[in-house]
Amino acid sequence: MGFVLVANPSYGDFIGQPIPFSVSGALIPKVADAKIVSQYYEQQTLRDARGIVRQFNARAAIQDGRVASFGVQAPIVSRFSSRGPGFIDINRNPSDVLKPDILAPGNEIWAAWSPLSALDPILTGYNFALLSGSSMAAPHVAGIAALIKQEYPSWNPSMIASAMSTTATKFDNNGGIIMAEGFNIGSLNSSNNFDFGAGFVNPTHAMDPGLVLSSAEFEDYISFLCSMPFIDRFAIRAATRVWCGQSVGHPANLNIPSVTISALRRSLTVRRSFKNVATKPETYVSLAIPPNGTTITLRPP
Repeated sequence: MGFVLVANPSYGDFIGQPIPFSVSGALIPKVADAKIVSQYYEQQTLRDARGIVRQFNARAAIQDGRVASFGVQAPIVSRFSSRGPGFIDINRNPSDVLKPDILAPGNEIWAAWSPLSALDPILTGYNFALLSGSSMAAPHVAGIAALIKQEYPSWNPSMIASAMSTTATKFDNNGGIIMAEGFNIGSLNSSNNFDFGAGFVNPTHAMDPGLVLSSAEFEDYISFLCSMPFIDRFAIRAATRVWCGQSVGHPANLNIPSVTISALRRSLTVRRSFKNVATKPETYVSLAIPPNGTTITLRPP
């Protein structure tokens, strides 16, 4: 005995998450595929003149579905992925920090699961589950950060984050810019840094970034917070126990591996400082592609 759960044409495709069932079953989340099954069923079913079924001839078998697929376009920004831009407050005033930071695997990840967890009764008693969400991407980044810290014990968190960001890729396995899932299931849209941040994390390349950016001091982040418009300085004091002191001038001056300017009204100079962590002499070339309507000058060139 088993079952087949198919997409209803009246409601469209659905997302078929792999979850355990007490009986054998199959999910067909796409309407087009469901129509093929329905058509086969009707062709193999004999009915009398009154439409009453007299004989079922359709045959099907649920086989092993554990087949690796390497031809699928990847990576793709998932529908549930947190997108930018980031906002300072509930009034949706944009911040001058790129959101998200980076892209990491987070869709249908085979992960450990507490059998005592009451979060999802369907998974009670299971030690592993296929899970999706930014909560799956975060452990990947944390694990990569731990490997980098093991290799370079003296690096601070901002240096580790910089190494991952500056070595991430914006391209998928077909050589094109990473695409993003749209509102409609199965749809793909063009994306930008507000979808994938610095790009898809590359653990191997992150071990040898060459240059890193460091904002090691606690005061650097306090200065950044205090430089943001519309910010409540008393709220900063309450949260950090530090009063606003010297500002970084403009929020975009926070020394991170991206430059985000939410409202450019005139010429603006943004500074970044790098630390050479390469093990051998290397030459770096600077390049900037200005957004439409802007010009960028790099010094030193």
